[in-house]
Amino acid sequence: MVRFVRLMVALSLAALLGACASSSTRMARADVSASQPVVVQNKAKSVSIWLNDDAKKLLADNMKFNADALKSTVERSLTAQSLLDPASEQTMDIEVTSFRVRSAFSAIMFGFMAGNDNVEGIVTIKGANGSILQQSKVKASYALGGIGGGQDEARMSWLYEEFAKHAVAELSGTKVN
Repeated sequence: MVRFVRLMVALSLAALLGACASSSTRMARADVSASQPVVVQNKAKSVSIWLNDDAKKLLADNMKFNADALKSTVERSLTAQSLLDPASEQTMDIEVTSFRVRSAFSAIMFGFMAGNDNVEGIVTIKGANGSILQQSKVKASYALGGIGGGQDEARMSWLYEEFAKHAVAELSGTKVN
């Protein structure tokens, strides 16, 4: 019986540690040589966001996802760090490639066993002439459940904030903790 309890505690801790995660991965660019590194100014004049064709297909089953709320969160995060500047020559484009939003019932009743809520996209920093300076794949996921994890707004806010942290880090050149 003691072994069973220890196993259950270990599994629960592992589930909690992996329940919320985010990451960004810089994408390699074929048109940039090592001798001519691309310089990112650390500021953007605007943020645009759109859903690619695959993501648009997901809207019917994930009506709680709100691209405007994601954009607003990214803009707020950039403004808070003085990285949104109308005088900048750079722009930040976000292509949402995938997302999933669990129902409140599933999140409360089944928690991480119902899968996770997630947002994935490609953050692109473009120069004045529209050239791509930098691209990264960004992912954020949330799998906690129960009463705290069942509140739609709390889950989505966390996802948008986590995605925004990585988008801001790509522009500012910092690391996300």
